[in-house]
Amino acid sequence: MRDLIHKLPNVQMRPAIVLLVLSICVLIIAIGMKPVTNYANSASDLENNIPKEFADWKLAPQLIPQVSLVSDNNLQNQIYDDVLMRTYINKSGAKVMLALAYVKEQRQDVKVHQPDICYPAQGYQLLQSQLSTFDIATNQSPIVGKNQIYISSSHREAVSYWIRVGDGAFLSGLQMRLKIIKDGLFKQRFDDGMLVRVSSELQSDADTEKLFNLHEQFLNDLTSSVTAKNLKLLVPAAI
Repeated sequence: MRDLIHKLPNVQMRPAIVLLVLSICVLIIAIGMKPVTNYANSASDLENNIPKEFADWKLAPQLIPQVSLVSDNNLQNQIYDDVLMRTYINKSGAKVMLALAYVKEQRQDVKVHQPDICYPAQGYQLLQSQLSTFDIATNQSPIVGKNQIYISSSHREAVSYWIRVGDGAFLSGLQMRLKIIKDGLFKQRFDDGMLVRVSSELQSDADTEKLFNLHEQFLNDLTSSVTAKNLKLLVPAAI
């Protein structure tokens, strides 16, 4: 027993106490900086809060299956708190597919999925991608997003989208992650997130610009038709 005691390391009390105090201080700071509020202050309920008819648009049959909002359909209900997928048609016969995906608390490991990932994962090839600024009448400044063209074995699609995280719009996973960390640390706030995606079947290259303009008009009509509370879900910095 005496030999065993001699083999035990000598513990210096002063360094141990300093380490204990530092650990307690770090724990207190971590608790103090933990997010305590949510950017979202109400339920989304997209099915009831997004109108089925507005401006020149009304619901139409879903003839073309929409591309899933995630790369694996089994994950959709695990990732998103609310999802809406509809097709609208206007009096001229033009059709637009709308897809909304909402996350109440955007954490570092749970982010809204970009079409750049979901479309290729479901067999589509990206033909064109460009940054776009959507001039939305209800917003103080244009919203940054993307206009894209995808092709599959059966058809081509023109896609326009933006992703809102908290009070901003972002184009990459890194930008979203940095936003989440920044607001969590300095604003003690959990950001929510929303993917706003519209798409249309593309018949010919000559229709590309026309469809992108149609998408912007559709998004303007949509955001002008919802209440201020629901507008905050769709766009950053709504006024």
